[in-house]
Amino acid sequence: MGHISNVSNVGFQEQGSLAREGSFQWRGAKALEPLSHWNCSKDCDDDDRKAVRLTPPSSSEEPTFSLVLLAAAALFCFFLIPHSYAASGIGRQGELPQRITRQDAGDLITDIPSPSLRGCCGEPTEFRWIFLDQEDQAEAGRPFRTRLLARDRLGRQARPSACDALRVGLDLSGRARLSSDTLPSAWRRSELELYIENELAEVVRAQVRIQSPDPEADVLLHTSQIRFAPGPMHGFSLRVELSSDSGGGTVGGSWQTSVPLSVIASIQDRFGNPTTLNPQILGGGKLLLRSNAAKGALEIKPEDGTMFLDRSGEARAVIRGLSPGSVEVWLEQVGGNAPPGHMQELRARTAHSLSFASNFASNSASAHAAAPRVVKASPRAEFEAARTGISDADANWLAKADEVREAFRWAWKGYKTNAWGFDELQPVSRKGRDSFGGVGLTILDSMSTIWLMGLDDEFEEAAAFVRDTLDFAKADSDVSVFELTIRGVGGLLGAHTLSGQQVFLDKAKELGERLLPAFDTPSRLPLPRLNIARGRGPSSGEPTILSEAGSCQLEFRSLSARTGDRRFQKAADDAFEAIQSSGLKGLLPVYLTPTMVSPVKAVASKFAFGALADSYYEYLLKQWLQSPSETRFKDSFLQVMDELPSIIRPLPDSAEQRKAQGETKFKLIEVSPSGDPIWKMDHLSCFAPALIALGLDKLPQADLLKSGRNHTWTRLAEGLTASCFEMWSSTPTGLAPEYVMVNPSPPHNFMQTPPDGRHSFLRPETAESLFYLHRLTGDEKYRKWGEQMFNAIVKHAQVDTGGFSSIRDVKTLPISRLDEMQSFLMAETFKYLFLLFSPPKTLDMKRFVLNTEGHPFPRNEL
Repeated sequence: MGHISNVSNVGFQEQGSLAREGSFQWRGAKALEPLSHWNCSKDCDDDDRKAVRLTPPSSSEEPTFSLVLLAAAALFCFFLIPHSYAASGIGRQGELPQRITRQDAGDLITDIPSPSLRGCCGEPTEFRWIFLDQEDQAEAGRPFRTRLLARDRLGRQARPSACDALRVGLDLSGRARLSSDTLPSAWRRSELELYIENELAEVVRAQVRIQSPDPEADVLLHTSQIRFAPGPMHGFSLRVELSSDSGGGTVGGSWQTSVPLSVIASIQDRFGNPTTLNPQILGGGKLLLRSNAAKGALEIKPEDGTMFLDRSGEARAVIRGLSPGSVEVWLEQVGGNAPPGHMQELRARTAHSLSFASNFASNSASAHAAAPRVVKASPRAEFEAARTGISDADANWLAKADEVREAFRWAWKGYKTNAWGFDELQPVSRKGRDSFGGVGLTILDSMSTIWLMGLDDEFEEAAAFVRDTLDFAKADSDVSVFELTIRGVGGLLGAHTLSGQQVFLDKAKELGERLLPAFDTPSRLPLPRLNIARGRGPSSGEPTILSEAGSCQLEFRSLSARTGDRRFQKAADDAFEAIQSSGLKGLLPVYLTPTMVSPVKAVASKFAFGALADSYYEYLLKQWLQSPSETRFKDSFLQVMDELPSIIRPLPDSAEQRKAQGETKFKLIEVSPSGDPIWKMDHLSCFAPALIALGLDKLPQADLLKSGRNHTWTRLAEGLTASCFEMWSSTPTGLAPEYVMVNPSPPHNFMQTPPDGRHSFLRPETAESLFYLHRLTGDEKYRKWGEQMFNAIVKHAQVDTGGFSSIRDVKTLPISRLDEMQSFLMAETFKYLFLLFSPPKTLDMKRFVLNTEGHPFPRNEL
């Protein structure tokens, strides 16, 4: 094997250096033995590249014999090598082919030699990497076609069996990936198709890698650049930012009143890449900015709402909030070539919720003085405001909400008294333990719940800890990157969202910066564990857990949105795209290749919606709610949901049968790599009804009406929630086990719970689904179910000295305690139960999206 031909100049470099653009690089076991390179050449002066011996000389060779052998070889070459071969430069003066000739698709058809007779093809010695498309005309969303050609030393098609033995890889920068339809696995007549896909408009560094089956052989590399441009216009998006001469700002999703804001309309391809907005696209029509604001609440300039095109290819208008409150703005296209139904679709795509407040505080000494902050009055004030003007039905449940509030305060009291500053409370032994580096994780994880419950004193205690005590430099141990992201970064961002206090954002950014080294891996997937004090973590050969790699995006993207530092979003997006590069869509196996392996591949493992996978699917929908213009997240979520029935039992029936039946208790099971059902349901999978309900509430009707999704999803959400509640109500303690077995025979009722699954950590997933289902349907049964669950927690898990404990066996009375209180009890379980019994104004889900730990982030943040 010799070299790869392409359109750029060729050169070889020393081992260990990065091959420059358009060059080759040998590397491998023999790279340091210049007399034993595998069919390689080395640089000589003036590009006079000489052939290098393929094997080192034997010490037993006599000089005279070598001269005779060399003379005989020269005579053989002179008389026997075909003139056409010598003329091509491939065999002349013993020189390996180094010349690059440009070949496009048309040249390829006429230039490829016709197939050789059977048995006369030789070993591959030359490779040509052909770009069938122009490298400056690649388009996001459309495969960029390339082909690798293998030739023997006579320029003929190389022997197929020899080609099949080669190992070929393609390393791609950015978000580019190899199309799953053309994975480098099968040569066809000494040709290999390599199609490159990318959803991002960017310049991609593409490096093809070829290696002989000989383990001692070197690796041949060639690098080129491909420029992906945006695809065709797919839709409009709307964003709001401060006008250049404004002095206001935003925190927690609220803008200052009386401050001019620029409303900017832009267009993207279907992957969110920006394209240029011009009059031709509008077809002679114009864009108008519309609003549902009451008269005198919002000023729009120009008054008719006309959006004017600027030089950057965007359209702009200026607005100003005149009074505190919430409004919605959207785009409307008038005239031109707008198709039927376009107006409704345009409104759905561009609807942007805005909140205005007048009680801004500024601090000229702050590094963020250029963007004054919205600081909310107090937790208590917002708590009381949410309870005014409520319905009788909501008023009937306020007492139960107050009971949950008091239970939370009991948990806080136990933690404050016995474990303050530690990560978690051990309520039985009345001491603390550090499971996450000693960062006071229970405090960080509880702050958004404290705010929503209106607990002024407790919130000030938590804020003082963050402000005066929290020191990430002391977290000198390997901790879970996933947990520290969703609980630590998520908790700090949630507190910042609700309170507007800058200290929480500052600490969230510091923690995010300390977590960034976890993403510095060959695969771009984050390390599972990291020492945030030292900035390094143990390398692991263990498979990567899908949920851990795919559940940092909401937090890190929000960090970039709030701070303007793009490093966080890039790290999160790179990890997400690395998962997508596996080529699999819809439901994925729960394990991927280790973080040190690139490119990322799926590992043969089970398919599940609970442990090891859950929050990856959750964040597909929630990233779209965070950034509605990036429809790829929504599309991926819809594909997952269309495949979800395959792991649900009973299998959803036909539409006619569904209408004739009542409620079915559905079970979410698992499927082995071979496709056989695993008759087991995790409590962790009980988040699924909440996710389905969120999709039913927020997705465009156009998507929900396709294939009967609306009806199917509603039935699945209700049936799965009923099964999840049964996991609680069917045990002697009224507490749910970690998992249950499912009967393989219809109607697939729950069976026994094995001993290793009978413990309860007081997990939040069922309470979460009750909250979302009640918000969606208004059905009071979900509150009654929640009441029953809460009463069981208080009866069996409350510890007399403060706090709540996990339970060893939910099927045995009297109970046996586990000496731990997980922070998610306060972050999620009590929060969702409190919200279930509280009026909707307590947390406006039109304005917020909750991360997988229950912390609120602003919607439409990106």
